[in-house]
Amino acid sequence: MISPEFSTSFTIAIYMLASIVGLAGMILRKNICCTVGCWLACAAFFCQTMLLTFGFHKFFSNGLSIGAYLQMFAWFILVCGLGAWIIYSQKSFLLFAAQFGLILFLMSSPWLDVALKIPATLETPFYILHIGALFLFIGIISIAFVASILFLFLSFRIKYKKKMDGFWHDLPALSVLDKVNALCVFLAFPIFSTGIIFGFIWSAQIFGSVFDADPKKIVSLLVWILLAILFHNRLANCWKGRKPAWIVITIFLISIFSIFIINYFIPTMHNFVN
Repeated sequence: MISPEFSTSFTIAIYMLASIVGLAGMILRKNICCTVGCWLACAAFFCQTMLLTFGFHKFFSNGLSIGAYLQMFAWFILVCGLGAWIIYSQKSFLLFAAQFGLILFLMSSPWLDVALKIPATLETPFYILHIGALFLFIGIISIAFVASILFLFLSFRIKYKKKMDGFWHDLPALSVLDKVNALCVFLAFPIFSTGIIFGFIWSAQIFGSVFDADPKKIVSLLVWILLAILFHNRLANCWKGRKPAWIVITIFLISIFSIFIINYFIPTMHNFVN
């Protein structure tokens, strides 16, 4: 059995190599380096997929660790980064997804032996569907976040007539970044809504109530409202440009706050750390 420590270190090494080579290619404008960086990111993704498939985290008898969940976040983000690379033929999305993967794997290392044990009474099919949908949502909104940040930086440089040579010249066009943002919103809203519905059903089955004053539920409702506003206006009012970018950034930051602050530092029924 491959230990979590070894597999994590091995995957970190590949993600780090992909990040270094890919970023060097973007900064130095070397297409071959960007291509190699993308394929290294694919190799890291494949390696991680195999490790997850063969269940190396079952090494822990008391359940999955917090580190395992962080690594699963990385996997979903890489899935979305690969999708953006394939759909839009833009290497930058996969290379930035690799950066997220590297950060999450580095964060996971100290938490590999801290169990995140879900009580047997809470384990239902709706819980699995709830978590799976929200993991996929995080992957999609992470790509939208990257597209939004790049959109705002590029639009700022264009507005103030900054030079667009070198690194900036090779980034996707504003129209492409806006399309990525829009596609991510169109995917994220129904997926997040589905995850919330499954969560409500699960809560009703286990706790006897659909919605209460739990901080996680309140923040999730806020995220859903912002997504709904953005989804509606993208479709009905053809929103484009900076406003959708800022809303996506806000949604991403609130989601990160929910995952890393509320889950572990604020009393909530979603805290399962032993």
